Amino acid sequence: MDAKIITTIGELIQDKRRSLDMTITQLSELSGVHRGTISRIENGEVKRPEFSSVHLLVTALGIPFETLVDYYAEIEKRAETLLSMFQTTVRQCEDIELIRKVATKYLQSPNEDSIDLTEKLYQQINSIEDTSIKLSLYNLIIDYSRSHGIMPYIAKGLYQRYLIERYDFSKLKETYQNGKYVLQYVDFLSSEERVCLYYKLAIHAYTLNYHNECIDYCKKVLKNGDSHFKADALGVLIDAYFSIGAYTESELYLLQYKDFSYPHTKENVVLMDAFYMVRKGETAKAEELLLSFLQTCSNDSIIPASKQLLQLYLQQNNIEGAKAILENERATASLVDKRNALVCATYADYLWIKAEYYKTVGDVDKSIEHMVECALWYSKIDDASKEKEALNTAMHLHFMNNVSPQSTLDKLRDYYQRSSKLEGLS
Repeated sequence: MDAKIITTIGELIQDKRRSLDMTITQLSELSGVHRGTISRIENGEVKRPEFSSVHLLVTALGIPFETLVDYYAEIEKRAETLLSMFQTTVRQCEDIELIRKVATKYLQSPNEDSIDLTEKLYQQINSIEDTSIKLSLYNLIIDYSRSHGIMPYIAKGLYQRYLIERYDFSKLKETYQNGKYVLQYVDFLSSEERVCLYYKLAIHAYTLNYHNECIDYCKKVLKNGDSHFKADALGVLIDAYFSIGAYTESELYLLQYKDFSYPHTKENVVLMDAFYMVRKGETAKAEELLLSFLQTCSNDSIIPASKQLLQLYLQQNNIEGAKAILENERATASLVDKRNALVCATYADYLWIKAEYYKTVGDVDKSIEHMVECALWYSKIDDASKEKEALNTAMHLHFMNNVSPQSTLDKLRDYYQRSSKLEGLS
């Protein structure tokens, strides 16, 4: 005998109930749904039963939630019910395709305004924690808005997608271009969203060493009034000008930056003051400032301050000073915010300087170890050129010195094993 083909929710519930040898009364007691309602659903007298009632029934019967959604999405057309079903689906399952299916069905609700539907779905997405689900839904918003000519939500969807994708360190260059593409729709974003986009692009550009583009974005932030990004945009702008050797401009913006009294801006001012002391030949003052600063600064500033001081000691051939820093080292990987590409880049630079120190004192094996380690950190942030340079430097050190081949091989094997597991930002 052929198996019965179940085509309706009523048939699904009835078939499962009977397979469990359960009466309608028993199901009513288990689910809290009135037995008369159950009977009408099973008999097909209710064409579109309330989702809340059916949800209670399938839960009591042990029917997978995904099965319920698959059946219900085929018959339901009411936008309000579909939105409620979408919310429940997001809470109860991690199936991206199923969630997207319900969202798509919601956007197809007849006799509803497409802009209103898009806006309500967009508002729901922000509270979702799973970034894969959010990305899928933002892509749905983008596709639907394009097909319906809803420009504001093309812009908002692209903007939100960039804010998520920029945390994938393995694709920093690609996602930067995606962020720049959003600028084509920037007039459809709110003023707050525009400023945020300019700031995020500025940070992104600086991390990729696109300093002139970074400067342009920072200035756009500053032109948009007193946003909460202003202080941080000034800090990035100072660093970007300094990086290209435009020291006069950098110092001018530093004067503005000093007007802010946030804890992190005060610490950044100390680091920049030390840079300018060195530039003016006041190396002893810079050393004194950084040494004192390292005793009191927050964890966020330990790595950049240690990097700056260690580099200064090596430039001055102050081996004892450098040794003291490393013997009492506080700048470790545990302090790195792995969701911040700029911090990862700073730590990679610090490891490079440590490798130079060990080379200087004749500990070639440790120099190779740190050079390979910094290559790994550069790989985390998609900086292939510095990664390659670090690996080439490590191999040069190996061939030019009497180093155990097995020791270097072990370091490289560990590097390749760890780099193959990198999946960007978590």
